[in-house]
Amino acid sequence: MLTLEVRRRPGTGAEMHRITGPSATVGASSGNEVVVRARGVYGRHLRLLEKDGAFHLDLFRGITAVQVNGREFLGGAIAPGDRITLGEATITVVEAAPSMRPTPIAEVPAGDTATPPLPTAAPLGPAVPVTEVEYRGLRLAAYRLCREARAAEDFAMDLTDFLDREFPPSEWAVGEFTANAGFRPLASTFRENPALPPSMIQDIRAGERLARSESVTGVLTLIVEPPADGAGCAGILVRESPRLAARAILFLEELAQMAGVAFAGLVREAAGAPPTVRQTQEVPLAAPSPAADASPAEVVLRSTDDLKKIVETVEREVIDRAMRRVEGNQSRGAQILNISRGSLIAKLKEFAIPDYRYMRRERGRRG
Repeated sequence: MLTLEVRRRPGTGAEMHRITGPSATVGASSGNEVVVRARGVYGRHLRLLEKDGAFHLDLFRGITAVQVNGREFLGGAIAPGDRITLGEATITVVEAAPSMRPTPIAEVPAGDTATPPLPTAAPLGPAVPVTEVEYRGLRLAAYRLCREARAAEDFAMDLTDFLDREFPPSEWAVGEFTANAGFRPLASTFRENPALPPSMIQDIRAGERLARSESVTGVLTLIVEPPADGAGCAGILVRESPRLAARAILFLEELAQMAGVAFAGLVREAAGAPPTVRQTQEVPLAAPSPAADASPAEVVLRSTDDLKKIVETVEREVIDRAMRRVEGNQSRGAQILNISRGSLIAKLKEFAIPDYRYMRRERGRRG
């Protein structure tokens, strides 16, 4: 049996985990036997494995090293009293009593760790969302966060935790972007505040929704909701490690748009904006009509809780945006949306999305 004391960050209370099986995985994703959600902890960080009468620590691929007792550790035997440091979290081995029968090496299959897992290890889900069904679930969960937001800081923290949980092992920050001050994070999982290159700030100021910068530390991406009337807007900053798929970036653009609606309302409330007609009347009035420049997804999100209607509206907007971006190229559009070309053609007909190939023809005539 293996007993672990887990502290998510210094000064916080400890959680005790008792593992009776021959192996256990540790990380930020909910599919692990030991879930540790703290800064610097990857979705699947390490595996604790009983082998040859002792417990061993193995790192998943892509994890360079952890610290054990203050020193870098690439994997090997662990014993009671060892302190394993993962980012801000600390795991102390309280007890490590192996079973009577050592594990024959022939029973250990090839896997994705330096020392492979046992056959009895619980299967883990994908490190990042892949299918449209998974993204639909993420979309609905994000909408609930936007609807239930009560304060800008709390909303940013909830959204950062959501992204950190669903897209390991990237680093995230959620905050406000203004033309003068740039990006100001309200919540962050970055170990150190990254310095945004001036080119990224200039791209956003020029009206781009997404700006990227590549360096030796990874790909830094800033996604914002376009500001209205020169005011600040919601922004999502991510250090992609590894680089996120095109479908994930489309989801983040959509999330920034939805978060921008909630964020703008919270900022107005915090600034002491005058109460609305609904707040000053004793008799409830009909909801005010949405702004003329609001997107269909914003209108639906404000006006109804019908999940079917919300999903269909957002799905149409995502497909329309993707097809506009690729100028009607169905093969590229299907690849970005992570669906088959046949499914894309069916959805283009279902949602009556325009044929954007005319954009290529117009560009050819201008050239």
